[in-house]
Amino acid sequence: MTLDEHLLPHMPALHARLHAIGSAPTRAGVAAPRGSDLATMATAQLTTGGKRLRGLLPPALVAAAGGPLDAALELGACIELAHNGTLVHDDIQDGDRERRGQPTLWTRHGVPQAINAGDFMLLRPVAHLLASHPIEGTVRPALAHALAEAIVETISGQVADIGLRDATAPTRAMLRPVFEAKTGPLFGVCLGGAALLVNGTAPAQAHAAACALGLAFQIRDDLLDLVGSKGRLRGADLAEGKVSWPVAIALERMPAAEAAALRSLLTRAAQGEKPPAATIGHWLARLEACDVAAAARTDLAAALDDFSLQSRALPAAFAPVLQAIGERLTRLDG
Repeated sequence: MTLDEHLLPHMPALHARLHAIGSAPTRAGVAAPRGSDLATMATAQLTTGGKRLRGLLPPALVAAAGGPLDAALELGACIELAHNGTLVHDDIQDGDRERRGQPTLWTRHGVPQAINAGDFMLLRPVAHLLASHPIEGTVRPALAHALAEAIVETISGQVADIGLRDATAPTRAMLRPVFEAKTGPLFGVCLGGAALLVNGTAPAQAHAAACALGLAFQIRDDLLDLVGSKGRLRGADLAEGKVSWPVAIALERMPAAEAAALRSLLTRAAQGEKPPAATIGHWLARLEACDVAAAARTDLAAALDDFSLQSRALPAAFAPVLQAIGERLTRLDG
C-alpha cells in the first residue's frame, strides 16, 4: 500500500475531530468581537489546508496494529492542532504573508491576535488530552506530557533556527540539530504515542526515529525548492534568505569569496530586500555547479536509513506504514 492508502481513509474523521477540538469553547464569561475569537482564528488557520501527516500518522499506525482507533484520532488531532500553532508563530517570525496560497493569520487579524491564536493552538491540545474520554485514563497523562515536551523542544529548535541566520558560515553540522529539533519532536509523539496506545509503552527509540524522520523531511523540503515542486517558483528559499540544506552544502564547497557573496545575499533577502529574478537564477546555477542536489539526495537517503533502523524498536505492525513513509520521501514530486 502507498502512504496515501494508509493515511487518507482517516482524513474525514481527523478533520471532524480537529475542528471540534480547535473550536471548543473557552470558559464562560470571556467574550471577544465576532471574527477575532479564538475558535474563529483557529478555524481560519486550519482551513489553509496541508497534508495533515502528523494528524493522520497516529490513526494509520494504530489501525495497522488493530488498536484503539478513536483514541488515535484524538491524539492525531491534538498533534496536528499543535503543529498549526507553531506555523502561526513561524509565519509571524518569518514575515510570511501567505501560506499555501492563502493570507496568513497575522495578516488577517494582526500580530497580537495571531500570537494569541498560536498560543491557544499550542496549549489547547495538551489540556484536551488530559480529559479525552476516548483515551484510557491511565494513558492520558503520558500522552499530554509527551506532547508538552515536544512543543517545548520544537520551540527550542525555532530559537536555534532564528539564531542560525546570524551565522557567518552555516554548515550541515550546524543545521542538523536545528532541523531535528524543529521537525522531529511532534513526529516523536506520533510514533511513541501510537505505540503507547497499542502496547502501553513507548520505546525510547521513538524519539531517535522521529529525529531522523524530521531531518529527512526537512532535507526533502529544501530539495523540492531546487526542483520546483513546492508549489512555488524554483529558488523561493533563496529569495526569502533561507539557509537551506542545499545552501549549506554550497557554502561548504564554494571558494571563500563566493560563499561570502551568497551569505550576504541571504542576509539581505531575510531582511526584506528581495533579490531580482536574474540574481536568483545566477545562484541556482551556481548551486547546480556545486552538485548540491546529488549531495542532498545522499544525505536524505542516509537520514531515511537511520529512520528505518531506529523504527525497528516500534511495534512490528507499524512497519508497512513506516516503510511507506520512507518510500514517499524518496520521491521529489511535491
